[in-house]
Amino acid sequence: MPQWTLFENDFRAIDQVLNALLEKTNALAVHLVDRSGQLITTSGRSADFDATAFASLVAADFTANAELSQLMGDASVVAVVHEGKTRTAYSCLLADRIIMCTVFDRRSTLGLVRLRATRAARELDGVFENLFEKVGMVETGRSTGEYAAAAGREVDALFGE
Repeated sequence: MPQWTLFENDFRAIDQVLNALLEKTNALAVHLVDRSGQLITTSGRSADFDATAFASLVAADFTANAELSQLMGDASVVAVVHEGKTRTAYSCLLADRIIMCTVFDRRSTLGLVRLRATRAARELDGVFENLFEKVGMVETGRSTGEYAAAAGREVDALFGE
């Protein structure tokens, strides 16, 4: 996967969305991870574990679940959830390349995190698509807008919105 960097304006836009997600869900942290396992940025608390190792594991987990999804006849995985005793991680894909992993504890719920993360993903899709266009990393033939719209309809139907 090619290397790329964030421009200052893009980073500010991303940071605003991540901080709003943290505030609206009462989550502990949100991590953006490249599909290759590279940590892009983190918002919130992450000092109690190795964020670099976490990013690699999140990417591997998402990739493994995508393969499972294909074996079960689905074209792609929409989200991956890890539920532990004290913390839960909800991961979803942005712009076909970036995994957004929201870590939360009992102060929040999976339903709320999923709803708010899906809305944040819609906002971030545009930021990353524009960024990828700027650095010449645009793929043809895939529409992340269609994915985001379908995911949004599913979540809205689930919560009756």
